[in-house]
Amino acid sequence: MDWSGFTNHGSTDVTIHDGKCWWGWGNVAPLHAIFERLHEAHDARFTQILQPMTVQQAAGHLPKPKIDKSMFSASVAHILSSDPFQRLLHSRGRDFIDIIKNARNDFRNAIDLVAFPETEEHIVTLLRDCSKHNIAVMPFGGGSSVVFAVEAPELKKYLGTLSLDMGLLKSIVNIDKASSIAQVQGGIYGPELEAKLKNHGVTLRHFPQSFEFSTLGGWLATRGGGHYATGATHVDEMCQAMRVVSPAGTTQTRTVPASGAGPAEHRVYLGSEGILGIIVEAWVRVRPRPSARAAATIIFPGKDADSGFVAGARAVQSLSQSGLQPANCRLVAGPEVARTMLMAGSKDTMTMESLQTASVLLIGIERADATQAALVNEELEILVNIATNEENKGVMRSYNKAKRNTSEKSAAGQREGIAGKWGAGFMAGGYMFSAAALFVDTIINTFETACTWSAFPAMHEHIMSAVKKTIRDVCKKDGEVTCRFTHIYPDGPAPYYTILIRGIEDTRDINGEDHRISKWNTIKKAAMDVIIQYGGTSTHHHAVGRLHVPHYEKEQGNLFSSSLVALKRVHDPKGILAPGVLIPERDEQSKL
Repeated sequence: MDWSGFTNHGSTDVTIHDGKCWWGWGNVAPLHAIFERLHEAHDARFTQILQPMTVQQAAGHLPKPKIDKSMFSASVAHILSSDPFQRLLHSRGRDFIDIIKNARNDFRNAIDLVAFPETEEHIVTLLRDCSKHNIAVMPFGGGSSVVFAVEAPELKKYLGTLSLDMGLLKSIVNIDKASSIAQVQGGIYGPELEAKLKNHGVTLRHFPQSFEFSTLGGWLATRGGGHYATGATHVDEMCQAMRVVSPAGTTQTRTVPASGAGPAEHRVYLGSEGILGIIVEAWVRVRPRPSARAAATIIFPGKDADSGFVAGARAVQSLSQSGLQPANCRLVAGPEVARTMLMAGSKDTMTMESLQTASVLLIGIERADATQAALVNEELEILVNIATNEENKGVMRSYNKAKRNTSEKSAAGQREGIAGKWGAGFMAGGYMFSAAALFVDTIINTFETACTWSAFPAMHEHIMSAVKKTIRDVCKKDGEVTCRFTHIYPDGPAPYYTILIRGIEDTRDINGEDHRISKWNTIKKAAMDVIIQYGGTSTHHHAVGRLHVPHYEKEQGNLFSSSLVALKRVHDPKGILAPGVLIPERDEQSKL
C-alpha cells in the first residue's frame, strides 16, 4: 500500500488536516506503524487485506459535487473547498463501520463542499445561504464521531451537503483568572487548548480518548466524557456558558457560576449534537495544573475473567460511595489490559498471562497544590484499604505516593507499570481499530452505557450472554468480550464493552457490503436491546448521532421527543442542520 498517498501534502490552502489519513484514525505515520505490528502478528497468508485508494486514486471515483460556490455569498466563497482530500476526510466519522466503508472505497453519499469559516459572521452567512438553497449542513469538529454524525444525510430533499469545519476558530479569547474561567472558540483541538492554557498556569483537565483529534465545541455538543472517572466526569460540569449560531439567529447564555432561574439554558445546547446550532464560543471552568499525585494498581483475581471483573465491580461500588472522588478509578477486565499492553509493545508475558483471569483497578488522586501531598496520600490509603479489605479481596500491585509533578507527561496522567502501559495503549485505540479494519476476518468495536448499581449485575450478565451467543450465531465462532468501567458514580457505573472477533472464515460480502457490517449490526443490536431492557442508557459518552437514535427513543419520556422537535423548529426552521441526528429522519420530514 502507498501509505504516503493517504493524506494531503499541502495541496490545499487549509493545512489543519495535513498528515491525517483520509480513511482512518489520526495521522498516517502512527497508523501505518500499528498496521505493520498487527500484520506481523496476524497470519495474513489466509486473509484478505483491504486496499484503500490513495487520495489521487479516489479523486477519480468521487461523485461530482451537487452544489458549488456560486450558490453562496461572495463573502464566503474563499472559505469553501471541493478538494478531494477534504471531501474524503469529512465524509465519514471514525467508527469501525466507517473505516470499513472507507477502506472498501465506498464513496456514495460523499460530502459535496467543505467550509472553513474564519469568523462568526462567516457561519451566519453560510447558514443563511444553506437555508435559502436547502443545503444540509453537517457540523464538523475533529471528525472523531463513532455514531454516524458527520456524513451527508440520505434524504433526497436536500440539494446537497456542506461540511462546516470549525478548525480555524481556535483562539482563547479571554482568561478571567479571578473567576477561573476561560472564554474559548469552539474549533480548538485538545492539545492546542491545553498548550495555550498551560501558558497561563491552568488546565481544563478534559482528556477523552479522542483528545488529539477532537475539539472543545465537539466535546460540548456531544457531552463528552473525559479524564475524571468521578465527579466532573462529563464536560458539562466544566461549561459555564456558550455562544451558539443557528439559522434563526445567534444566542449567548449568561456567564454566571450557577442559577435557579428556570431550566438551565446552556444545557439545551450541551448534547444537542449540532441540530440546534454551531457552538462558536464557550466559557469553561479551568483550574491550576496538578502538582501532587498518588496512584495505585489493584488486581482482583477470579476463576475466570468475568468472575474477576464482577469481584472488582463490587469493590468499585464501595469506593464510589466512600465520599471521596479520585481522578482515576477505572476497573478494566484483565484480558483487555493484557491485549492493550501487548499493542503498546509490552514484553511482560508473565503479567499478561496472569491477567487472563482477573480485573485491574487503576486509582489516581491529584491536587493542584504540592503541599497537599499528605492529604492525597491519606485519600489513596483510604481507597486502597477499602479495595483490599477482607470483603473485597483486592491484591495490591503497585502503590505510588504523591510527589510533585513537573512534566507534561505526568500531568496528563501517564504512569509506569501496568497502568502506564495500559494507558499508552488505550490512547492509541483509534489507530488499532482502523488498522484492524483492513483485515477482513476481524471485527473489533465497542458499545457503552451507564446504569444503577442495582441494575448492573443482571444487565452485565445478560449482555455477556447475549453478545457471546450472537457472535457464535453470526460469526460461527467465539469472540472476546471484555468490559471496563470508564466512569463511576455513587449510584452506578458506566460499563464499556469491547468486542474482538478474529479468524472469521466466511468473509463473503452480504448484500453487496463487507460481511462485517451486517454481523456487527446484529451483535450491537442484541447488546443495545439488553441495555434498554435493564434500564441502561443508549450512550454514556459516545453521543447519539444517527446510530443510537432507535434506542435513544426508547429511553425518552413521553413528551421529550416532541419538545426536542419543537426546539429544532425554532432554531432551524428549514431543518438543514445535522439531519437525522438525535431526531429520526421520519420526524424531521413530518414535523419540521
